[in-house]
Amino acid sequence: MNENHEVKTPSLWQALLVLVCVIAGLVAAIRSGVGIQIGLAIGGCIAICASLLFHVKWDIIYQNITRVVGSSASTLLILLSVGMMVGVWIIGGTVPSLLYYGLKLCSPTIIVPLTFILCAVTSLFTGSSFGSIATMGLALFGVGTSMGISGALMAGAVCSGAFFGDKMSPLSDTTNVAADMSGTNLYSHIGSMLYTTLPAVVICLVLYSVLGARAAAANADLSNIQGMMETLEANFNISILALLPALLVLVVSALRVPAVPAMLGCTAVSCVFAMLLQGANLSTVLSAAMNGFSSDTGNALVDKILSRGGMSSMYGTIAIIILSSTMGAALESSGIITALMEDGLLKHIHKPRGLILSTMVYCYTLLFISGHQVMPIILGGRTFRPAYDKMGIQSRVLSRTLEDTCTIGAPMVPWGTSAAYMGSVLGIGISYIPYAFLSYIVPIVAIVYAFTGWNIWKTETADSVK
Repeated sequence: MNENHEVKTPSLWQALLVLVCVIAGLVAAIRSGVGIQIGLAIGGCIAICASLLFHVKWDIIYQNITRVVGSSASTLLILLSVGMMVGVWIIGGTVPSLLYYGLKLCSPTIIVPLTFILCAVTSLFTGSSFGSIATMGLALFGVGTSMGISGALMAGAVCSGAFFGDKMSPLSDTTNVAADMSGTNLYSHIGSMLYTTLPAVVICLVLYSVLGARAAAANADLSNIQGMMETLEANFNISILALLPALLVLVVSALRVPAVPAMLGCTAVSCVFAMLLQGANLSTVLSAAMNGFSSDTGNALVDKILSRGGMSSMYGTIAIIILSSTMGAALESSGIITALMEDGLLKHIHKPRGLILSTMVYCYTLLFISGHQVMPIILGGRTFRPAYDKMGIQSRVLSRTLEDTCTIGAPMVPWGTSAAYMGSVLGIGISYIPYAFLSYIVPIVAIVYAFTGWNIWKTETADSVK
């Protein structure tokens, strides 16, 4: 075979056909109940076959898959660490103590907006949505559901708060990647995001306050709270000292300790606290780190909240990350993503609003294909950066748009990493998605700006394109 004709660039209709087949495989697997992982495996096989049909060598496909999956290694290690930490925190009394004091101090009427605020603060200081969900989010979710508040509503508030920090924190990986890929100063990028995020936060607070108050008035059941508190006291050594492992996570994050050693170190410290405060032996603690904690207090609500965690609880999520990364890498290797962009979107862009909306469509497409926010941020930044420069739009508009779609939209993808993680930690499945208001409101604000021209800053050498 002639080396000059080995790789065949797909046409627009061929790219669309492959994309439809990939999505059909995902949807069919989900609807049949065989699992998201199987759907992603099917999608990955279709993408690999398409790449081979377009004469892309297997070595190139394999190298791309290795690169993309390898870039997720840190995330995979963090997931395993968080799984271990949650199991240890439960057997060590950290989560039970957070639950106990939450039940004692929180009111059903304010628990939903309070959850949104506290998870936002936690993720802002830690730079990790996953860390916020597994610590503050898990505790407040337990408090709210024990008060009779809808689990889906509580999880939605946890999700919105956690991903606010993932989007806005200078410690967040997505925040740094978006700034880097668009060529924007980090703090200029964060300042730009305030214009779309702060109005959305205000609206979210109103919605969570109204819905929380209504849920409390209609469903709140305070009769079992005293029984839950007594159960927790009877089965755990409830203590302020038990909260120190949770505080340690905030401290190491504020000190910018790398995530993997920080999580592993906090897990080790949590093991020591579990043995000292709860009298658990090392074997029992390590078993909880591996397989999670199985609560058997006799109180159904307490047992449901506390039976979770462990490294093994993250295996399904890890499979989703690996398979979605494989599928995305194969699609990238085939040239399908490039064809959709160059032969589809970019040919019809003539104004700033069209460019911004096209960026959003492109990013959402990649996000729903891959299920993970990092790849769409990287590819979106690389693809659109020249177009923004040519049209005279400041790079901070591009960086903001990447996060307004990819980062904040990640938990909306049912087969994505974030949704799988929420389901693993909170045990809620994907029922929270309609209540993850921040994921909907931020892009709506961005679209309003695109059509009105508000906060769409031009460079000094911008053409007179309106």
